[in-house]
Amino acid sequence: MAWRDIIGSILEASLRRTLSCIEGGDAEKCARYLLASADAIYAPLKPIDSGLGEARRIASLLAGIVSNSFLLTASAREGGETLIRDTLQALEGLREQATPMDEAREILSDANVAGFEPAVSREARETIYSDLKNYVEPPQPPVPRRRRQPRRPDPRQAIRRALRELGRRDPVLAKQVSQILRRLGVV
Repeated sequence: MAWRDIIGSILEASLRRTLSCIEGGDAEKCARYLLASADAIYAPLKPIDSGLGEARRIASLLAGIVSNSFLLTASAREGGETLIRDTLQALEGLREQATPMDEAREILSDANVAGFEPAVSREARETIYSDLKNYVEPPQPPVPRRRRQPRRPDPRQAIRRALRELGRRDPVLAKQVSQILRRLGVV
Protein backbone atom coordinates (compact mmCIF):
# COMPACT_ATOMS: atom_id res chain seq x y z
CA MET A 1 0.00 0.00 0.00
CA ALA A 2 1.50 3.34 -1.05
CA TRP A 3 1.87 6.08 1.52
CA ARG A 4 -0.72 8.22 -0.28
CA ASP A 5 -3.25 5.42 0.04
CA ILE A 6 -2.46 5.14 3.76
CA ILE A 7 -2.89 8.89 4.26
CA GLY A 8 -6.08 8.87 2.19
CA SER A 9 -7.66 6.03 4.16
CA ILE A 10 -6.74 7.68 7.47
CA LEU A 11 -8.19 10.99 6.29
CA GLU A 12 -11.40 9.31 5.17
CA ALA A 13 -11.77 7.48 8.50
CA SER A 14 -11.08 10.74 10.36
CA LEU A 15 -13.71 12.60 8.38
CA ARG A 16 -16.27 9.84 8.88
CA ARG A 17 -15.75 9.80 12.65
CA THR A 18 -15.69 13.57 13.00
CA LEU A 19 -18.76 14.16 10.84
CA SER A 20 -20.72 11.39 12.57
CA CYS A 21 -20.28 13.06 15.97
CA ILE A 22 -22.02 16.19 14.65
CA GLU A 23 -25.30 14.31 14.39
CA GLY A 24 -25.03 13.26 18.03
CA GLY A 25 -24.44 16.86 19.12
CA ASP A 26 -21.81 15.92 21.73
CA ALA A 27 -19.21 18.71 21.75
CA GLU A 28 -16.73 16.83 23.95
CA LYS A 29 -16.80 13.86 21.59
CA CYS A 30 -16.35 16.13 18.57
CA ALA A 31 -13.34 17.83 20.20
CA ARG A 32 -11.76 14.47 21.02
CA TYR A 33 -12.27 13.19 17.46
CA LEU A 34 -10.87 16.39 15.94
CA LEU A 35 -7.67 16.08 17.97
CA ALA A 36 -7.55 12.32 17.40
CA SER A 37 -7.73 12.92 13.65
CA ALA A 38 -4.67 15.19 13.88
CA ASP A 39 -2.82 12.47 15.83
CA ALA A 40 -3.88 9.74 13.41
CA ILE A 41 -2.94 11.73 10.31
CA TYR A 42 0.55 12.39 11.66
CA ALA A 43 1.10 8.73 12.66
CA PRO A 44 2.39 7.47 9.26
CA LEU A 45 4.26 10.73 8.64
CA LYS A 46 6.26 10.78 11.88
CA PRO A 47 8.73 8.01 10.88
CA ILE A 48 9.61 9.87 7.68
CA ASP A 49 9.78 13.35 9.27
CA SER A 50 13.33 14.46 8.58
CA GLY A 51 13.23 17.47 10.86
CA LEU A 52 12.74 19.96 8.04
CA GLY A 53 9.02 20.13 8.83
CA GLU A 54 7.58 18.96 5.51
CA ALA A 55 5.68 16.06 7.09
CA ARG A 56 4.31 18.35 9.80
CA ARG A 57 3.17 20.84 7.13
CA ILE A 58 1.33 18.11 5.24
CA ALA A 59 -0.25 16.92 8.50
CA SER A 60 -1.32 20.50 9.27
CA LEU A 61 -2.88 20.92 5.82
CA LEU A 62 -4.83 17.68 6.20
CA ALA A 63 -5.88 18.58 9.76
CA GLY A 64 -7.11 21.92 8.42
CA ILE A 65 -9.21 20.08 5.85
CA VAL A 66 -10.75 17.97 8.65
CA SER A 67 -11.49 20.99 10.87
CA ASN A 68 -12.99 23.05 8.04
CA SER A 69 -15.09 20.07 6.94
CA PHE A 70 -16.36 19.90 10.51
CA LEU A 71 -17.15 23.64 10.47
CA LEU A 72 -18.87 23.44 7.09
CA THR A 73 -21.05 20.49 8.07
CA ALA A 74 -21.86 21.71 11.58
CA SER A 75 -22.78 25.23 10.48
CA ALA A 76 -25.28 23.81 7.98
CA ARG A 77 -27.14 21.91 10.72
CA GLU A 78 -29.73 23.21 13.13
CA GLY A 79 -28.00 24.32 16.35
CA GLY A 80 -24.59 23.94 14.76
CA GLU A 81 -23.28 27.28 15.99
CA THR A 82 -23.66 26.28 19.64
CA LEU A 83 -22.04 22.92 18.89
CA ILE A 84 -19.06 24.72 17.34
CA ARG A 85 -18.74 27.04 20.37
CA ASP A 86 -18.96 24.14 22.81
CA THR A 87 -16.43 22.15 20.79
CA LEU A 88 -14.01 25.09 20.91
CA GLN A 89 -14.34 25.24 24.70
CA ALA A 90 -13.69 21.52 24.96
CA LEU A 91 -10.66 21.86 22.66
CA GLU A 92 -9.08 24.48 24.91
CA GLY A 93 -8.69 21.94 27.69
CA LEU A 94 -7.66 19.01 25.52
CA ARG A 95 -5.15 20.50 23.09
CA GLU A 96 -2.31 20.77 25.62
CA GLN A 97 -2.37 17.03 26.28
CA ALA A 98 1.06 15.57 25.49
CA THR A 99 -0.14 12.04 24.76
CA PRO A 100 -2.07 11.00 21.65
CA MET A 101 -5.84 10.72 21.97
CA ASP A 102 -7.26 7.21 22.52
CA GLU A 103 -9.72 7.77 19.68
CA ALA A 104 -6.77 7.97 17.25
CA ARG A 105 -6.35 4.20 17.58
CA GLU A 106 -10.01 3.78 16.57
CA ILE A 107 -9.44 5.94 13.51
CA LEU A 108 -6.32 3.98 12.55
CA SER A 109 -8.16 0.67 12.93
CA ASP A 110 -11.07 2.01 10.84
CA ALA A 111 -8.54 2.88 8.14
CA ASN A 112 -7.07 -0.67 8.32
CA VAL A 113 -3.61 0.64 9.21
CA ALA A 114 -3.49 -0.38 12.85
CA GLY A 115 0.26 -1.06 12.61
CA PHE A 116 1.00 2.65 13.17
CA GLU A 117 1.15 4.24 16.59
CA PRO A 118 -0.66 7.59 16.95
CA ALA A 119 1.73 10.53 17.26
CA VAL A 120 1.16 14.06 18.51
CA SER A 121 1.82 16.90 16.08
CA ARG A 122 1.54 20.27 17.81
CA GLU A 123 1.22 22.04 14.48
CA ALA A 124 -1.73 19.92 13.34
CA ARG A 125 -3.48 20.37 16.68
CA GLU A 126 -2.92 24.13 16.55
CA THR A 127 -4.36 24.25 13.04
CA ILE A 128 -7.57 22.63 14.24
CA TYR A 129 -7.82 24.94 17.25
CA SER A 130 -7.08 28.12 15.28
CA ASP A 131 -9.61 27.22 12.56
CA LEU A 132 -12.38 26.84 15.14
CA LYS A 133 -11.28 29.92 17.11
CA ASN A 134 -11.20 32.11 13.97
CA TYR A 135 -14.66 30.87 13.03
CA VAL A 136 -16.17 31.61 16.45
CA GLU A 137 -14.23 34.84 17.06
CA PRO A 138 -13.33 36.33 13.66
CA PRO A 139 -10.11 38.36 13.73
CA GLN A 140 -10.41 42.13 13.58
CA PRO A 141 -9.18 43.91 10.45
CA PRO A 142 -5.67 45.33 10.99
CA VAL A 143 -6.47 48.97 10.22
CA PRO A 144 -10.11 49.80 10.86
CA ARG A 145 -10.98 52.71 8.60
CA ARG A 146 -14.65 52.13 8.98
CA ARG A 147 -16.21 50.38 11.88
CA ARG A 148 -17.57 47.19 10.40
CA GLN A 149 -18.33 43.75 11.62
CA PRO A 150 -15.39 41.36 11.18
CA ARG A 151 -16.08 38.71 8.57
CA ARG A 152 -16.17 35.09 9.53
CA PRO A 153 -13.79 32.91 7.49
CA ASP A 154 -15.45 30.66 4.93
CA PRO A 155 -14.65 26.96 5.59
CA ARG A 156 -15.29 26.04 1.95
CA GLN A 157 -12.73 28.58 0.81
CA ALA A 158 -10.24 27.34 3.43
CA ILE A 159 -10.65 23.76 2.14
CA ARG A 160 -10.00 24.94 -1.42
CA ARG A 161 -6.93 26.87 -0.28
CA ALA A 162 -5.57 23.84 1.60
CA LEU A 163 -6.16 21.61 -1.43
CA ARG A 164 -4.34 24.11 -3.64
CA GLU A 165 -1.36 24.21 -1.27
CA LEU A 166 -1.37 20.42 -1.02
CA GLY A 167 -1.49 20.27 -4.82
CA ARG A 168 1.71 22.29 -5.01
CA ARG A 169 3.45 19.80 -2.73
CA ASP A 170 1.90 16.55 -3.95
CA PRO A 171 -0.69 16.73 -6.79
CA VAL A 172 -1.59 13.03 -6.60
CA LEU A 173 -2.45 13.26 -2.88
CA ALA A 174 -4.43 16.47 -3.46
CA LYS A 175 -6.53 14.79 -6.13
CA GLN A 176 -7.13 11.80 -3.86
CA VAL A 177 -8.18 14.08 -0.97
CA SER A 178 -10.60 16.03 -3.19
CA GLN A 179 -12.16 12.74 -4.33
CA ILE A 180 -12.61 11.69 -0.69
CA LEU A 181 -14.28 15.03 0.12
CA ARG A 182 -16.63 14.67 -2.85
CA ARG A 183 -17.44 11.07 -1.93
CA LEU A 184 -18.37 12.07 1.64
CA GLY A 185 -20.42 15.02 0.39
CA VAL A 186 -18.38 17.70 2.14
CA VAL A 187 -17.63 19.87 -0.89
